[in-house]
Amino acid sequence: MTGVSVNGEIINCKLVLFDLDGTLVDKENRNTVLAKTRYKAITKRAGNEAAKRWAELSGVTLNTFKVNEDGPLSRAPRKEDLIVAATAIWLNGLNWFQAKELAAEAYTAADEEQSQSYESRLVEGAEKLLRTMKKSGLVLGIATNGSGKTAREIMALNGVDTLFDVFTGADEVAEGKPKPDMILEGCRRAGFDPCDAVYVGDEIVDAIAGNAAGVAGVIVLNRRLDVSKYSKYVLDSVVDIKVG
Repeated sequence: MTGVSVNGEIINCKLVLFDLDGTLVDKENRNTVLAKTRYKAITKRAGNEAAKRWAELSGVTLNTFKVNEDGPLSRAPRKEDLIVAATAIWLNGLNWFQAKELAAEAYTAADEEQSQSYESRLVEGAEKLLRTMKKSGLVLGIATNGSGKTAREIMALNGVDTLFDVFTGADEVAEGKPKPDMILEGCRRAGFDPCDAVYVGDEIVDAIAGNAAGVAGVIVLNRRLDVSKYSKYVLDSVVDIKVG
């Protein structure tokens, strides 16, 4: 049976689902671009004061557009992220329903701009691993707290979108990570039971979600985290995964 090998231990699986930011794609660069495009989109639709409030609430430092790694823009599922934007716009004097509409419009516009201008960077060695996995017969997919559509576009820009059979975002399910919804949906779309899948991510929410989904293994790419409650497979980088 096809599978993957982690630290010499083989995990039998047919499907490998990946998180996106920090797992396959450079997270810091992507978050900076995302902050800039969203700030610009909110300014255009709701004004500078609303955009400044959004930046503060989202964990964005405006003079550098550096994103706080523990803040909403970096951590929150898209639906929660939209609530942050709607709140910032609401505090600027609009009613809640108008604020939600403008927030959704601004985020959609930011997604479109980012897809045209953002030059994403795959983690070094990731493309080679993905192609090796695909060649071995593994089915690949992405399950991200961001937008599934955006994930597909980013992979297309890097010339690897055709390697993936499924793209599932938090905007397409009831709850984002740490809930298991998107992982379960990714498995469903790919036609496999969770017990035939492996989930790969770099954050504690990835470990929690994968564990809750009941996948064959959760691979966490961050040795600084204590994820022993949820997974025994911890590596430094996605390229440390071997095809079994």
